[in-house]
Amino acid sequence: MTLAALALLGLPLASQALDGITDPRGDFLATFAGSSASADLDVLSASVFYNASTDLFTLTATMDGNVGSTATGFYVWGVNRGAGTTGFSSLGLNGVRFDRVVILRPDGTGTVAGAGALPAGSVTISGRTITGVVSGSLLPSTGFTNKLDYTFNLWPRDGAFAGNAAISDFAPNNANFTAAAVPEPGTAVLGTLGLAGLLAWRRRQSNS
Repeated sequence: MTLAALALLGLPLASQALDGITDPRGDFLATFAGSSASADLDVLSASVFYNASTDLFTLTATMDGNVGSTATGFYVWGVNRGAGTTGFSSLGLNGVRFDRVVILRPDGTGTVAGAGALPAGSVTISGRTITGVVSGSLLPSTGFTNKLDYTFNLWPRDGAFAGNAAISDFAPNNANFTAAAVPEPGTAVLGTLGLAGLLAWRRRQSNS
């Protein structure tokens, strides 16, 4: 099916469905004081989804090892809401910009710095994947008018160490990435009906 056909049906294009990033395996920072055996602190992929109807962000990432394997590990999401600044110039990473951080922990708890703890159940772990659901009210704009313009970066940390030596990885390495929109329920239904109609038409054409 062509991109034009998908667009006419109201279905997400590949560039929307695949928003998020992949990150190389084993690319631990040279400044990381922890062990390269900490596979659960090595990001392989990360994505953010925003549902405008519920004002909820879903932050999800998959590591190279089971989350929680490093007892002192946790995951920091940097969020640029419009006034993001560089926090890692000393590491030569001027592309990582943020003005708020979200911390997700392997014990299922989470915190939005400056806004407080996430409600119980907001953080879930499944093997190598950790997911956090964050209310947009905890991430008010500092300049961007649309929350889909917010950008993100993920950096795991080993709390056994201090400062930048605790950071194992940046995903992406020297940039941020944007969130993908969760389709409105009505749009998703219309897209499904449209696709079903198109498939039925193609079957009729092939049988005629």
